[in-house]
Amino acid sequence: MTFLRLLVLLPLVTLPVATQSTAQQPSAELNSPQPPSAATAPAAPAGAPIVYVSDFDLDVVQRKPAPKPLATRTSQPSKPGITSRSPSGVPRKGPSPASGPATSQSAEPTDTSDEDTPADQANTLVKAVSENIIRALTQAGFDARRLPGGAPLPQQGVRISGVFAEADEQNRARRLLVGGEPVGGNLILYVGVNNLKNPEQRLYELASPPAPDPRHGPVITVTSYAPAERFEVSRDPSGEELQKIAAQIAADLNALVSANHLTLAQ
Repeated sequence: MTFLRLLVLLPLVTLPVATQSTAQQPSAELNSPQPPSAATAPAAPAGAPIVYVSDFDLDVVQRKPAPKPLATRTSQPSKPGITSRSPSGVPRKGPSPASGPATSQSAEPTDTSDEDTPADQANTLVKAVSENIIRALTQAGFDARRLPGGAPLPQQGVRISGVFAEADEQNRARRLLVGGEPVGGNLILYVGVNNLKNPEQRLYELASPPAPDPRHGPVITVTSYAPAERFEVSRDPSGEELQKIAAQIAADLNALVSANHLTLAQ
C-alpha cells in the first residue's frame, strides 16, 4: 500500500521511513549542524501547516548512579570530551572504556558521580532526535516546533510522534526501557503523523496484557489507525543516522502536504 493511498484511507497517516544502516560516528555528532541534502528535503509548499514534533516515547529506569568509592586508587585520568555508552546503547558522558575499567575510573575521591542517570541518557536521546527532525523540517521550509512531553496539543497543524522500542525474546515490540536490559543490537522506531484538527488517535497502544517484565518496557501494539512501518536505528545512533532519518521524514511530510493541501491547510 503506497504512502498516498494510506493518507486517503486513514485519518492518522504514518511516514514511511526506510531502514537506515550507516557507520557509527562519535556521539558528539548527534546534534551535528550538517544539513540534510536539498534532494531529500525539498522546499515545503506555500501555506504549509505548522508542524509540531512531539518528544518520542520511551521508559526510564528510576535509579541513581552508583556512588564512587571513597578510597583513592591509582589510575590514569580519563581524557576530557570522550564519550562512552550506557548498557542500553544511549550515549552518556563519562570516561571511555578504552581509558580503563569503569570502577577504576570512578574511584577518584569526590562527592559526586560523573555517570549520567538513565533519565539523563533518555533525555539526551529524545532531544537529539527531536532537534534533528526540527532542523530538517526548518531547512525544508516548514514552521517546525518542538512539543515537549506533557504539553497540551494545539488545535491546528500536524503532529509528528513516535516511539522507541526493542524486540524481546519472543519478537514482541516493547517500549524502550533506558537503563534496562537490552535484548537486541538495534532499536526499533515507529514514526507517525496526524492532523491536529481530527480527534487524536494514538500511534500505538499497550498490549493487553502488557506482559510486565522488570528488565524491559511494556509490550506495545501499533494501532490499525496507523499501520506504521518500523525501521531500525543503532543503539549508539550517529549524527549521520539521525540526519538521514530526519531528512526522510521532512521529504515524506512535504509529499503529504503537497498532495493533501486542502485537508491539511489551516
